[in-house]
Amino acid sequence: MPSDDTTPNASRREQRSRRRRIWRRSLIVGVAVVVLAAGTAYAVTGPLQHDDRGGHRVSRSVPTTAPVAGTAAAQTCRAPLNPDDPLRLWIGGDSLAGSLGPSLGRRAGSTGVVQPVFDSRVSSGLLSPDFVNWPQHGADDMSLYNPEVTVFIVGANDAQNLPEGATRDPGWRAQYSALVEEMLTVIGGNGRAVYWVGAPVMADATYSERVQGVNDVFREVAAKHPDVTYVDAYTLFSAPDGTYASMLPVPGGKVARVRGADGIHLTPEGGDLLAETVFERLDATCRITQQAVPGAVKATIEAPGSSSVPGSRRDAPTATTRSTTGSSRR
Repeated sequence: MPSDDTTPNASRREQRSRRRRIWRRSLIVGVAVVVLAAGTAYAVTGPLQHDDRGGHRVSRSVPTTAPVAGTAAAQTCRAPLNPDDPLRLWIGGDSLAGSLGPSLGRRAGSTGVVQPVFDSRVSSGLLSPDFVNWPQHGADDMSLYNPEVTVFIVGANDAQNLPEGATRDPGWRAQYSALVEEMLTVIGGNGRAVYWVGAPVMADATYSERVQGVNDVFREVAAKHPDVTYVDAYTLFSAPDGTYASMLPVPGGKVARVRGADGIHLTPEGGDLLAETVFERLDATCRITQQAVPGAVKATIEAPGSSSVPGSRRDAPTATTRSTTGSSRR
């Protein structure tokens, strides 16, 4: 079976090829409709399923009902799931988690068999423990919420504040790898499945180069852990040629603005795109859609003190949201 594009073994060339298929989706769908009308449903179904695995498709006609081979979390999801005993899902990280958390929480919670909670901290990262000590803060959240699956995204702030060339220095990479390992020990303890999401491409090319270096460390460390799945947000938010894209296909089939005016943060639609990408991986291994209970929606819990960037999430900020006006951090 072809490798999933979130696995460490997937090549960038293959990932970019998959992104190009997204841009051609409208043509593929048009052809599919014509062929279906001609009564050749079987001939259409095979190619569509192949494209769904290869590209970042944001909808599927038939829910995945079995784990995808090679997915790290395949042996960690329990069953059955039901509204009285839902899968406990925790989403944490920096300001990008402020977009991903509400969107993924809404998507997963709508099934009735997942209880989501998110904890987003604007301007945080692994290199600023004096601001937010993620290993300590994460340990507190693990104790409080006792999640079975964790989703974590940082890296944008760490990359932004690095000196030029730092990510190519073996000494720095070793130190940063140790920080990632420390965080994985916290959020991956007790047999939890972890989905570690890399930072997306940025509008500034120099910034993006540092982001790629940080993401490389994430990918390399994740590859050493069987219960960790690396999700490549950099490729997801890139144009077919690998550069920054502000407009992309999103869940629902339309093309929408997915990045904020600063070229860093996600729009609510961007949050939905990233959330659907993560949910597809989670659904494939935990068979969430197959066990869904219509009408038994689970409201997303927002951890006290969570913060988000204005305009980056679909629902209105809560009273706990901290203003980031004037801050150089993201």
